[in-house]
Amino acid sequence: MSFFKKHPYSLSLSLIFIFFVLYFFIVRYFYPVLLDRANFGDMFGGVNALFSGFAFLGVIYAIILQREELKLQRKELELTRKELNRTAEAQEKSEKALSKQAESLKITAKLNGLSSVLNYKIGMIDALATGKYGPGGIDKKLKEECENIKQKIEDTIKDK
Repeated sequence: MSFFKKHPYSLSLSLIFIFFVLYFFIVRYFYPVLLDRANFGDMFGGVNALFSGFAFLGVIYAIILQREELKLQRKELELTRKELNRTAEAQEKSEKALSKQAESLKITAKLNGLSSVLNYKIGMIDALATGKYGPGGIDKKLKEECENIKQKIEDTIKDK
């Protein structure tokens, strides 16, 4: 029985084949004369036309179902296109926001660096002013550097 589970149509095909073989021998047994067999076969001409009509209706029904499926598929594709457009727009907005954020981080890093250098220079000026590390005079160059750094910080802030 496992063969028929693997191949579910094989049982149906086997039964149909057996039916046709039995049909051939039964008709031959009951109608030994060829003319009688021909008349017996002609008797089923109407049934043949009926089944042909059913097959044709089945083909028409399959075409109608396929057309409906195609309509649904077109509608689904249209919705998918709209969703992809929305996703693309959202991604572009996200990209712009990330660019702005990266630019802000760059400016922040620059300001932090300038602030650290300024604090260092101010610390040096304070140390020199106390006289611990050398002559009591404050180096003019250090003051100019501090002013330049302050100006750079103000320019950076004004730019953004």
